[in-house]
Amino acid sequence: MSIIQGPEKEESRRHRARIRELFMRAWDPIGVNGVPEAQDEYDGYVGKAYVMLMHEKASANDLTRYLLWAEFDHMGFGGRGDLTAREARCRRVAEMLVAMRDASFGEDA
Repeated sequence: MSIIQGPEKEESRRHRARIRELFMRAWDPIGVNGVPEAQDEYDGYVGKAYVMLMHEKASANDLTRYLLWAEFDHMGFGGRGDLTAREARCRRVAEMLVAMRDASFGEDA
């Protein structure tokens, strides 16, 4: 495993911060956006999303499946709420992630 240093490390931090902000603003499956104490609530999902997005070049479909897994299996929301709305939200966030990669993350690669 290589250790990222220098400009690449700073770049990785910037990308992860943008993913974190997007998760809180647009995904937020438990509804804690606006709660200052909960700003790190989705940090456990940021790293995997970053790797999928930047290193594995995941598609919006792959990222949608990951976000749905996080909600349904990991957080336990499988039987709660409007499934169609949850799927649509995950899809929208996944598409935003891919657009971010294609528009701005790619400039740094």
